[in-house]
Amino acid sequence: MNVVEVEEAFERLFAGEFDPEVFPIALAEAIGTSNANISKLKSGAMNRSDLPGGTLLNGKFHFLPAEEGKTEDALETLCGSKATKTRKVRIAVTTDGISVAARDMKSGEARFCDYAELKDNFGFFLPLAGFERFKAADENPVDIRATSRLAKLYDALIKANPEWGEDENRHVMNQFMTRIVFCLFAEDTGILPDNIFARCLTDYGGNAGETAQAAILAAFTAMATPSGKRDDLPKWADDFPYVNGGLFAEGIAAPVFSRTAFQYLKEAAGMDWKEINPDIFGSMIQSIADPKARSELGMHYTSVPNILKVIGPLFLDDLDEAIDKAWNKASALRAVLQRISKIRVFDPACGSGNFLVVSYRELRDREIRILKRLEEIDPGHAMEMFSAVSLSNFHGIEITDFAAETAKLALFIAEYQANARFADVFGRMPPALPLRDGGHIVCDNALRVNWEVVCPPPDMLEEVYVAGNPPFLGSTYQSKEQKADLAHVFKGVVKNFAAFDFVAAWFFKASRYLEGRPVRAAFVSTNSICQGYSVAALWPHVLGEHLEIGFAHKDFKWRNNASANAAVICSIVGIRNQLATRKRLFIGDTEGSADNINPYLVNGPTVYVHGTRQGMFGLPAMDYGNKPVEGGHLIVDESERARLIEKCPELGKFLRPFMGSSEVVKGFVRYCFWISEAEKDEALSIREIAERVEKVREFRSGSTDKYVTEKLLPLSHRFKQIFTAQNHSILVPRVTSERRPYLPVERVGADVISSDLNQVLYDAPDWCIALIASKLHLVWIATVCGKLKSDFRYSNTLGWNTFPVPDFTDKQKTALEESAREILLVRADHHPKTIAQLYDPDKMPDDLRQAHRRNDELLESMYIGRPFRNDTERLEHLFKRYADRVAELKRGA
Repeated sequence: MNVVEVEEAFERLFAGEFDPEVFPIALAEAIGTSNANISKLKSGAMNRSDLPGGTLLNGKFHFLPAEEGKTEDALETLCGSKATKTRKVRIAVTTDGISVAARDMKSGEARFCDYAELKDNFGFFLPLAGFERFKAADENPVDIRATSRLAKLYDALIKANPEWGEDENRHVMNQFMTRIVFCLFAEDTGILPDNIFARCLTDYGGNAGETAQAAILAAFTAMATPSGKRDDLPKWADDFPYVNGGLFAEGIAAPVFSRTAFQYLKEAAGMDWKEINPDIFGSMIQSIADPKARSELGMHYTSVPNILKVIGPLFLDDLDEAIDKAWNKASALRAVLQRISKIRVFDPACGSGNFLVVSYRELRDREIRILKRLEEIDPGHAMEMFSAVSLSNFHGIEITDFAAETAKLALFIAEYQANARFADVFGRMPPALPLRDGGHIVCDNALRVNWEVVCPPPDMLEEVYVAGNPPFLGSTYQSKEQKADLAHVFKGVVKNFAAFDFVAAWFFKASRYLEGRPVRAAFVSTNSICQGYSVAALWPHVLGEHLEIGFAHKDFKWRNNASANAAVICSIVGIRNQLATRKRLFIGDTEGSADNINPYLVNGPTVYVHGTRQGMFGLPAMDYGNKPVEGGHLIVDESERARLIEKCPELGKFLRPFMGSSEVVKGFVRYCFWISEAEKDEALSIREIAERVEKVREFRSGSTDKYVTEKLLPLSHRFKQIFTAQNHSILVPRVTSERRPYLPVERVGADVISSDLNQVLYDAPDWCIALIASKLHLVWIATVCGKLKSDFRYSNTLGWNTFPVPDFTDKQKTALEESAREILLVRADHHPKTIAQLYDPDKMPDDLRQAHRRNDELLESMYIGRPFRNDTERLEHLFKRYADRVAELKRGA
């Protein structure tokens, strides 16, 4: 059975009234049990249950009918059954015909729903049919289970209280959920008395949650009210301590509970919440309010190792250096403690607070390390002091209400856990309650709000570090609101901002915030803002005259521990006011010092590569291929060409080989009608051609482009552009896979017509092939032209015309021509393999690889007298040569 068939089976079999005898048989049928085994199950021959009235199918399910209102008790009985364990039952399930309770014995996940909704919950039972549900990899299982339970609770509450799901009540619902999470965590960690909230639910929530709303309202109100002022509350609520800290400061509200919602809440309360990780749990709980995100739980959080890639070079590494330097001197260590107390961290795209939580935890860990050392070298040190790292030093902006509320909660949890670590070391900790002020998290649009209001500029004794992982979205994927946000940030300052990735706005605002202040900033970004067009358009406005890139991680795959996440190529860029201190450039696992990091993330001069129509280094002119704009009516494949010529041999003279990027790379064969003005009348006298030309005319007449309707309509027998060679053409696809170790390039005869999907050198010398097919050219194109998705994007104006080359001698050009011909000849020896096949990095023939290696060595020796050591050295040299040429052109201007 497939998933659709399972769904249909649940729809069909569980649409009627509940019958305790029929139910297990229907379930067995729904999961695809064979007819023979169904018969045995009916007769009792396969029933292995050890419970009266139960039905157990080995390795599948154990069912027990429940008395009305007793599904929870029946599920507990099933889970405690010896047969459930020994018979490898996957799902224990019970129903009283009104509600259903089930538990996955492998994952521990439970499911509660009304019987009528069982058909809508078929996904829970998919493992019985052999289909595993989504399972997040490597995250703490406690976080996964907790989030799953809370998501089900959220859905059940919205179903019972539809008005709580409306926009005007969204904040109230989100705040209610964060308060619930606090109570569950707090009672398991000692912040609240042990199990006080769980007992409140059991003792005062009713059998099916009918009084849960009133009980929760009383508990929340008590935690918001100091003792002695609770006269209007039931006596039992006095057991709840005063919490304050802002968590219960706003209006107290609670929704009505259905039986299902109450069961999910009690399920969540029964978990051990001590092991919750605030750095991931915050992001996971954020998905609760977004059902679409639940199939990817954990996908959208930033993992701790990736956060440390940002905040390590931004400020933690410098702090560690200061600690090591002061290690043997008490006064110096106290000075570092004082410095730590003045550090503020600001995330203007904080989501559920991951960066803030990890930054807080790392600062607390360093503080504990210093205090331990002070006890060793200065036993008289006053140890009555406690942490000087205040949550009020952590600031964030988040546009989503639930995420903002979750960030506050995550910081409270992180603070408590840090205090517990302090107690493990020093044997004491401050009282958990009442809570102190929390982090300063603002729910607002970071691109519209004034950052200085959220995180006031520091004085000269303070340090502010701006860090985060803002959303990166290309212009194609930005909503109207996001495009308006970009315009709000850039309009009047930057001319061509429409193509910017969304993340560019955060870099721009950060640069304005930190200039001239003791502030540094670092963001994760798609690597697109450090490649291609965006560099020259954006970075002069970010760096200006006074800022620089202090550190960068160049081009790495951004993954987290979720099983469904995609690997995005990202960069991390840290900006600061200009300093004489070292700059750090991370490439892969290697760190190097840099004299200067330019916006292409290369150790080289800060220059901006602008597209130019004129070659800067004397290379032959490269142009576009021919753009058809004819609706496909003048282009035919190989079989259609053969059919046309067989039918009308005289039209064969008007068909020419036609090559776009796929024809160059994958060896596809196509032809096009190529009709000169001199041959127009002759061609149109052939009916097959005339009919095609008429279809082109009809296609162009429907265009909204005036050039097409006014200029091209009378020329419907030809392409929009007309470029041809006298002797040969060199074709370079405009988009090509990043997997290939070299850029594809092909030499073709003058009869071949290239499409505009190639850049073309018409009648250029063959030594140009040696340049295009080199590693030097590949790294230049990858850096200055950027990528289309993950593919290299080739540009004649930005990549070829700017490519730095030395002044080749005639002898060097001859040597390069011979090298190019060797590459082409080796390729020909492997005919009919295509470029795609030959340049597959896992299958590239050794002789072709060696021909390219010799070509690289030859070419690079013309630059520096030897081969370059690596791509980093290649880029550094190319940018220096480019910068020298720009300076030379300016002097001659």
